[in-house]
Amino acid sequence: MLVVRGTKKLRDRIKTSGVATDVASTTVLGDWFATALFWRPQVALLVNQRTFVPVFVPLAPAATLLDRVPAAIAAVLQRLGAAESFIGAELDAMRETRIAPTNDRSVVGVMNEFAFHGELRWHDGIGSLEDLAVDLAGMPLGPLRNRSGFPDRELAVVLGIEDSAGRQLLRVVGPASTPATATSRVFQLKVTLKGTKPPIWRRVLVESSATLDQLHEVIQAAFGWWNYHLYEFEVGRSRYGVPDPDGFDVGPPTRDAHETRLDQVGGVGSSIAYTYDFGDNWEHTIIVEKVLDTSPVVSLPACTGGRRAGPPEDCGGVWGYEALLAVLADPSHPLHAERAEWASAWGGAGLDPDAFDPSDFADNLQSLQLARFDD
Repeated sequence: MLVVRGTKKLRDRIKTSGVATDVASTTVLGDWFATALFWRPQVALLVNQRTFVPVFVPLAPAATLLDRVPAAIAAVLQRLGAAESFIGAELDAMRETRIAPTNDRSVVGVMNEFAFHGELRWHDGIGSLEDLAVDLAGMPLGPLRNRSGFPDRELAVVLGIEDSAGRQLLRVVGPASTPATATSRVFQLKVTLKGTKPPIWRRVLVESSATLDQLHEVIQAAFGWWNYHLYEFEVGRSRYGVPDPDGFDVGPPTRDAHETRLDQVGGVGSSIAYTYDFGDNWEHTIIVEKVLDTSPVVSLPACTGGRRAGPPEDCGGVWGYEALLAVLADPSHPLHAERAEWASAWGGAGLDPDAFDPSDFADNLQSLQLARFDD
């Protein structure tokens, strides 16, 4: 049995007469707390009492919400690495669903925190409600400070994938039911530059055995950048980049991206944050769309799709790029000639923001690699 402990405003929307009191879930993960969020469209937010993993479900039609909750929970668990056998057992135990009042203030507090941050990210266009849940599962939470720190890591401890220190006990690659093997596979990634409208993005294919430093070079080549600045990947609470040799990292220590493989930190549905140039602060979201057994192209890595030109280096981040385009589009602007001359060194006098040619990728990557050898 699944017990959903709903707030009064959620119970009022469901209008169910069978409110339970002294009951508990028979699932491994235990009770889920829930509330109604009056976004557009309206959604229900559920938070697991044991792990604090969040799940979002469309609220309408409210009469069928409890029937739709188990499938929504299962989808998020799969994205977070749960095995099919575990998900199947949870679904089997959730055949009966009961509504009950909330009884834990700490879970309600976490639910309110997720509601606040979730609304901001939802309006920023993060994607689907499932994407939003997976994203928030990597958010640090006070009640987990003395445990694993993050809902996705707490779930990993329950599943036996990691220990409480974040050390991997079982690596999951690809679909949750497929164990990792020594054979290298192909990751299809969609890399989106955050804050750009319309979005600037690239789709790349990379061997699963590639290090994060090699993935960094692939992203640089895909966006046409020159690898002038530092970078960092972030997965949950772990950071990957070039560690400070003097040990002056701020926050959790940076792990060496040269020694970390892509398949050690991601599987199908995983979301990885990537930041390039801590001055301009180009933030990206990397989604693992597929893990393939073979490559559909002749050689790897490859860039197979995308939209819009990559911004020039050192133009001031997303805001600075938008301002630059506005100046270039206005010949009467007092800075037009100066900015046009500056931009010509990057992509020609026109600097067409809509231009994208995937065939540039191979030349860009070769140039980056040659520059590395010249250092």
